[in-house]
Amino acid sequence: MRIPDAETAEGSNAVHEVTRLLEQATLLGEDRQLDATLLEDLPAEPGEFLSWLKGQARQHRVFKHPYYTDFIRNHATAADLRTYMIQESVVDGRFDDLLALMQVGTSGAAKMEIASNYWDEMGNGKPEEVHTTLFNQIFDVFNVSETEMEESLTATALLSGNLAVLLSRYRHRYPEAVGFLGMTEWLVPDRFVQVVSAWERLGLPDVGIVYHRLHITIDSQHAAGWFHNIVKPAAPSEYMRLGIARGALWRLNSSARYLDERLAEVAGENVGDRGAAETDALVTG
Repeated sequence: MRIPDAETAEGSNAVHEVTRLLEQATLLGEDRQLDATLLEDLPAEPGEFLSWLKGQARQHRVFKHPYYTDFIRNHATAADLRTYMIQESVVDGRFDDLLALMQVGTSGAAKMEIASNYWDEMGNGKPEEVHTTLFNQIFDVFNVSETEMEESLTATALLSGNLAVLLSRYRHRYPEAVGFLGMTEWLVPDRFVQVVSAWERLGLPDVGIVYHRLHITIDSQHAAGWFHNIVKPAAPSEYMRLGIARGALWRLNSSARYLDERLAEVAGENVGDRGAAETDALVTG
């Protein structure tokens, strides 16, 4: 997801073969964690299929996950938010590129929906409002270097980010990408409400929370457009229906593992003893 500044092994046949083996094993691993019966007799009627997708999300343990609804909202310190933002960079920091990759080969309403979403990510043509730029303002607030960010990512966070890239880059994984990214955007607004609440509770600089405030509204609109213009028209196709369902479930499961890990990491800490002094030490704005 980046342009190298020197010759790399990206074009190596050996590296390509290893990458494909890892990708195939990753998807097999995700499939093993699915209840196979969930994918039997998926409703073909568009409205019913969309209701099924949302129903799967609402009954999943990741929906209203306590890491967001309790820990982030009520207990997270500046250090906790700093760690959280680093892990989130694997998806939030490059969502525009995922959309650019995903739209290749699409047409009609689906292509227009992805294009509209992408243009919003591009700040509607205003460089200072490009969403990756707004997201990176968080790292300016917390004084996070690129090296620290790369060294601090957990395997579980990397898996979530790599799944998004994998599904967006291969055309035969387009249906799974529709489900994966659509579910990502649908879950965002409620989660970011908790992040904004924590940021304001800690009195952190406003410049660092612009991205999250914006996405509370904009991802609600994106999710609605995504479901109406991409998911529902594709539902009559068994191939698309199955892929979308798998991608959505992969997103729910991978997100749950990631949030379970984050919650386990902070469990048992006396968060009440951390606060103002820590904030002053971490924030540079």
